[in-house]
Amino acid sequence: MEILGLLDALESLVLDGFKIPLSRKTMVNEEKVLAIIDKIRLVAQSGGGIAKKAVSGEAPRSSAAARELPPELSARISSSGGTASEGKAVEVIQQAYQIAKEVRLGADRYADEVLTNLEATSSRVLRAVRAGREKLQKSIGVDEIESIPLPSKGNARKEEASV
Repeated sequence: MEILGLLDALESLVLDGFKIPLSRKTMVNEEKVLAIIDKIRLVAQSGGGIAKKAVSGEAPRSSAAARELPPELSARISSSGGTASEGKAVEVIQQAYQIAKEVRLGADRYADEVLTNLEATSSRVLRAVRAGREKLQKSIGVDEIESIPLPSKGNARKEEASV
């Protein structure tokens, strides 16, 4: 049913497009329409998506470590006996946990990348501020240098709090 959602998105693009006066024509964003058409094509070619493959058993098997379930769920499954449909359900749940792990790992990697970029940017800004203050202190004169303290790396937070 993913294809119906994509068709709804395509329809809303057309309905929200710019209406050309005195005609029945509408201007739409070509890139957005083509992107949705590509998604429809992918869904149609895959035959319905990951869920159907997982239930039918066609989904790729993952490693044993990735198939771990929470203790309370595995205890409930082992005590229930286990029919064929329960086996498929367990497999789908295991795949869902694997996908969730991958999503969390991807989010952690992205957050680390963003924080690394933020750290690099703030370091450059701090260096520029220090260089500017040093230049100002040199232009003010030797007598007044001691009255304007330069922040050190350790007490920069203390100075920010006092400002």
